[in-house]
Amino acid sequence: MVRQAVVSLLFSAALLTAAEPVPLFNGKDLSGWEFVGPGRFVVENGLMKTEGGMGLLYYKVRKLGNETLRVVFKTSSQRDNSGVVIRMAEAPPDPWYGVHNGHEVQIAGTGDEWHSTGAIYSLSKAVKNLQKPAGEWNTMEIQLDGGATRVTLNGELVNEFKPDAQTPERKQWYEPVRGPRPDYGYFGLQNHDRASTVFFREISVITPGKPLSQGDRERMLSYLHATRKQVVDEVSGLSAEQLHYKPEPSRWSVAEVVEHLAATEPMLFGLGERNLRAPLTPDKKSTLTDQQVIANMSNRANRAEAPPMLRPTGRLATTGALAAEFKAKRDATIHWFHEVEADLRGRVVKSGMGEVDVYQFFLFLPAHTERHLAQIAELKASPGFPKK
Repeated sequence: MVRQAVVSLLFSAALLTAAEPVPLFNGKDLSGWEFVGPGRFVVENGLMKTEGGMGLLYYKVRKLGNETLRVVFKTSSQRDNSGVVIRMAEAPPDPWYGVHNGHEVQIAGTGDEWHSTGAIYSLSKAVKNLQKPAGEWNTMEIQLDGGATRVTLNGELVNEFKPDAQTPERKQWYEPVRGPRPDYGYFGLQNHDRASTVFFREISVITPGKPLSQGDRERMLSYLHATRKQVVDEVSGLSAEQLHYKPEPSRWSVAEVVEHLAATEPMLFGLGERNLRAPLTPDKKSTLTDQQVIANMSNRANRAEAPPMLRPTGRLATTGALAAEFKAKRDATIHWFHEVEADLRGRVVKSGMGEVDVYQFFLFLPAHTERHLAQIAELKASPGFPKK
């Protein structure tokens, strides 16, 4: 059973090493999106559909930067016009804000190299027109790398635009004002005109993560091993009377404390692993230091009542059974931390003590153990604790 648990955790660690696309369109409605300007977007048969224009449907939940935006679209005719507007510093009050304060990656089957699909409208030309015939799905990936933008269409790089690149002179009133754009910004989809009907099947973001640093790995493994040994040492050699001593009926014995630790380990680990499957949050940082997280979790003055499923039942009655149970659960966590390569620092999640990164959430495990080691020390210091 223990080996099976370890294998399962190692497999999950391997799964989390690659960045996966996170969908921003749920296929049902426009939750998370806001529309400005004439026309509208509707959802039909699981697809976004443009109607009228010129308007802009922007993603209001967060900004995009140092990530890849994937857009899967099809047109109704080759002349249909749309676009993906990126790098808007503020939420756009109208579609023209995006024209002059962002960059539009063009969707248009016709037009010259400055104004066809994959071009950054009037600023950087597409080297090839690879848009498929009307009615067929196209996959466009827009990589934002600092100030640089790379556009891939149906598997081929068609545009690479750097912030210091020379751009053609602005000639028309509707062309974007030249100038710098932010590395991070809002993005949106354009509905261009009444005669253009464009469908979007997928809007997703791929956020590259940084592997767990060797320093973070070693600090976590040291903390996990140290608290593991301390628990085993605390129960080793205790008599039955000492193991089950309770100064008051409402207080836990040493045996009950260790049973609780064994039950809580996989629960906290599971929550941490679930948090690791959340999208990366490159624009957010933890509000606490690692030391503050450990101090808050391990401090016995911060009282918390264990939920019913984590309360001890007395099923582990001997020092051997208690030590074996806790070691098995902790060893599965240790094995996982030997193998995981995912970005634990790049995801910030909510917790009872504030916003923490996922690495800090995993610190809850050994810090929770340290908290209850202090409880065991209190028990052993009780005047009535058996001498033998």
